[in-house]
Amino acid sequence: MSGAPDIFLYKEAILSFYERSFRFERSTPVAAPDQTDVNFPANPISRRTLIRGTLATALLAGVPLSLLDTHRVELKHVPLMLGLSHPLRMVALGDLHFDPLCEEDYVCHVSEMVNGLNPDIIVYIGDLMTEDASRCEDLARLLSRSVARLGSFAALGNHEHLSGAERITAALESNGIRVLCNECVPLPGQENFYLTGLDSFWGSPDLGIFSRTPRHSRHILLAHEPDPFLKLNDPRIALQISGHTHGGQIRIPFYGALHLPIRGRKFDQGLFAKDGRYLYVNRGIGTLKPHVRFDCRPEITVFELS
Repeated sequence: MSGAPDIFLYKEAILSFYERSFRFERSTPVAAPDQTDVNFPANPISRRTLIRGTLATALLAGVPLSLLDTHRVELKHVPLMLGLSHPLRMVALGDLHFDPLCEEDYVCHVSEMVNGLNPDIIVYIGDLMTEDASRCEDLARLLSRSVARLGSFAALGNHEHLSGAERITAALESNGIRVLCNECVPLPGQENFYLTGLDSFWGSPDLGIFSRTPRHSRHILLAHEPDPFLKLNDPRIALQISGHTHGGQIRIPFYGALHLPIRGRKFDQGLFAKDGRYLYVNRGIGTLKPHVRFDCRPEITVFELS
């Protein structure tokens, strides 16, 4: 049909761009804590440079600039009735991937956005680092600028286990962010409700954690990977908040995500419901290579829970 976008040409053009643009000449591998095979580019380039290159390519290809979303953070407001005693505003974000290409001013901007929401609770849903924990203290310091009335909490993602989960946990907790790894804590001011954090499925998740609470209890679960939602079918789970997928990071109009990770292929983004349980998949803040987003804005989720 004339005038209609050819989704396959879109897909092939973008894939070709990635293949040409991310062939770095590698230097000798640099050993990172708990990770001995991390390679960095011989001539590191900034994420801003990548974005500029993507913009130029988009202009030449006639792709709308509104689809290039790498730093254009979206606030997603999600109202849900869970049976809480009092209304609660919970702000969720994750997948920052604070690697050598992630700029501090971007994280500061995200923290300012979170503060502007006046959250009751802030939750971080994993993958705060990528494959190197050397900057985790810097990231924890930046995240501590975001303040919530009832505190900040985090769960571990698969990349924490690649980077050094113990060091990252220590950095977060020393900056006032409590890490919930196979742990549940009473939700302040909410009768019979718990905030629960499950370890990544690349670690050692304890699927029996819910049985340690009363049968009539309810849980808001932080679980980095979304696809285990089908396995995590304990009726005490009211809401599971996940990340991991980046929403696909690269989405082609009328086609969808070009790639989704293992344990993130059934539920890619947004809200899902099954048997009285909710799952919400946040698109994340950062990126993995290629370090651009297309038609997939980074996201801060604002849950208005009642």
